[in-house]
Amino acid sequence: MDWQLIGIILVALCVISLVYTEVQKRLVFSRYERLFERGDFEGCLRLLDGPLVRLIYPRYNLLYMRLNAQMCLQDDDESRRIIEEMLGLHASDEQRLVLLLRAFNFFVEQQDYARAKELLGELRQKAAPEQLAECERTYAIFAEKSSAYIKEMEAELREAGSADRTKLLYLLSVQYENKGDARRANEYLERVQDVFEAPVGAGDGADGAEG
Repeated sequence: MDWQLIGIILVALCVISLVYTEVQKRLVFSRYERLFERGDFEGCLRLLDGPLVRLIYPRYNLLYMRLNAQMCLQDDDESRRIIEEMLGLHASDEQRLVLLLRAFNFFVEQQDYARAKELLGELRQKAAPEQLAECERTYAIFAEKSSAYIKEMEAELREAGSADRTKLLYLLSVQYENKGDARRANEYLERVQDVFEAPVGAGDGADGAEG
């Protein structure tokens, strides 16, 4: 028996298997992206349920793609289930931080402030200072009904781009509501609505003129 020949064949088969797996991963992800861009989130889930997809993708990556689709479908129960499963899986430091930030915001939106506070404790150990500061503000505003960041955010609003602008306007509305100033809360909420209704590209020009 020619063991050297058998060894060469086994190595070749391993290389072929690796190449095949990587090609299939790229093809699946390309299909996933096209379905996602079309808004076919149910199609994304059907794709991810395929036996080959479950075989070639690590569980963490597969769940992350499922989470994207389920959140877009606004299936909060399934999104929660996926997040909790992912939090129990081994992940790189970078993956863990991305998941923690996403899970924290999800639980705040769900008004599950106890769970959000648990994740905030871990974020204090792993998040960058600016990321942690944003989470601390978010938790204080929503969970603790704080209005302590009004002046700070109104100052930030003067220099904010369109994406940050929408978030700041909404957080200011919530803070004025926390403060009991319904008039100012409604003013900021109306400005959030104006941003959504404005033509694409029209928001940035207004930012420089404000204040």
